[in-house]
Amino acid sequence: MTELLGANTDTLDRIGESLHTDARRMQDIRSQAQRAVAELQAGWNGSDLWHLTQQWEQQASPQLASASSSLDTCAAELRAQSIAQRRASNNDSGRLGSLPIWMAPNSALGIPLPAGLADAPAGSWVPTTSPGSPPKHGSPGENAGWWKSLSTQDQRQVIREHPNWIGNSDGVPFAARDEANRALLGVDRDRLVAQQERLTARLSGSWFGGTFTNDDVALAHVKDKLASLDAVEQTLARDGDRQLLLLDLSQERATAAIARGNVDTADNVAVFVPGLSATVSDSMKDDDHDMDQLQHRTELENKRANPAADSTTATVTWIGYQAPQLGWDLIGNNSVADDHAAQVGAAQLVPFLRGIGAARDHDAHLSLLGHSYGSTTAGLALKQNTGVDDVVFFGSPGIGTNDVKDLSVPRGHAYYIEARLDAVGDLGYFGIDPSHLAGIEHASARASTVVDPMTGEIRHFAEVTGHSSYLVDDSTSQYNVSVVVAGLPDRRVFDRGEGVGDVLSRPIRGTYS
Repeated sequence: MTELLGANTDTLDRIGESLHTDARRMQDIRSQAQRAVAELQAGWNGSDLWHLTQQWEQQASPQLASASSSLDTCAAELRAQSIAQRRASNNDSGRLGSLPIWMAPNSALGIPLPAGLADAPAGSWVPTTSPGSPPKHGSPGENAGWWKSLSTQDQRQVIREHPNWIGNSDGVPFAARDEANRALLGVDRDRLVAQQERLTARLSGSWFGGTFTNDDVALAHVKDKLASLDAVEQTLARDGDRQLLLLDLSQERATAAIARGNVDTADNVAVFVPGLSATVSDSMKDDDHDMDQLQHRTELENKRANPAADSTTATVTWIGYQAPQLGWDLIGNNSVADDHAAQVGAAQLVPFLRGIGAARDHDAHLSLLGHSYGSTTAGLALKQNTGVDDVVFFGSPGIGTNDVKDLSVPRGHAYYIEARLDAVGDLGYFGIDPSHLAGIEHASARASTVVDPMTGEIRHFAEVTGHSSYLVDDSTSQYNVSVVVAGLPDRRVFDRGEGVGDVLSRPIRGTYS
């Protein structure tokens, strides 16, 4: 806004106060709409609610917030111009005179007078503007560009005043996302507790309970989301540095991603996608424990290979999709017998992976780890360019393709581990059994002895069997995953992992494409 010295201060005051009032009115509209959406979330379920919530959180709410911020910015600039004009008019006395209350520092406007204004010569100060909102539906690259365009002061202001803008915004540095998401934890808990109390009162006051409403189902979802917040907070409180990279409570179940290590700076980054029955409330703590041990193992292997280097690793537990569940999910749209959840999950995983590269100043060695149904989700995501350098599938019912060339990873950098007695790994349901995929690299889950090629040290690793133990500490399978994440795949223990089930699952040529 150009300087208006010489303009009528009463006119500036009147327009500024009008803009200030309109900004407050816009905030009131947003608050009322937020309460209405919360009421709907408390008593309504299904895909329609999910779509409405997405439209509100991704479109309407940010637009209202941006409009309010823009009006506030204009009002602040007019305030500064009016003050500068009054100073010029009262230069002899050195006083600014009487100001309208809306222009007073620390008033309801919430934007204090810029430092040094009282000492600045008349007309010398150029007002600053509030940071603009991120691009609507921005790609990771667009989000990264927006963030980098902000000054450090503006970035701090966004984290402080608009954490919802960046908490789940792929392409924004993860340290900033972590700080924003942690700031929202208390707000989310307060909102859910209020919903829980309201639903509990409504159900206790009804003769029929939830028979004729969805209140009982809605209450169960609210309780599960509160349990998810508990799991997130307990995980973040563990020893070691952690980052809350994703927290979304808008869907039926909470989704979240937590890193062990610093994703912005680590030399190696690994993203783990779990499968059937994975939820934030029930799985996050156990999966994070596995990722904690994997991070430690990876850094040890890097140190063994290059003692002089100080290579770092960050491991991410990504429960960023609605993984299929047992129970009624078996016959619904989100069934483990259908790839719908994997397709939707892949669409959410792709920008997350791209955001790792977009947010960083230099590339990391990026690995994707997929277990069970999570391997299907990972495989489908890799049909697009994501920046992933290596992928490890384990216990996979199929990676969503019959041709490893469909995966956008460098040739020879897709690995498969299958343990004995893992029936899921022999299903070949979402594509042929990965054990038989031409071009896939194999790694062992059997007991092994590893001789360090540099020191000659002999180490022994244990076998894992069945479907759920691939990441057990000091196992061969965990060791193999760690050397791939470390960028040392030539150190892996080779084994095709074939058993009786693989004989039965061997595809017949000409029956697949």
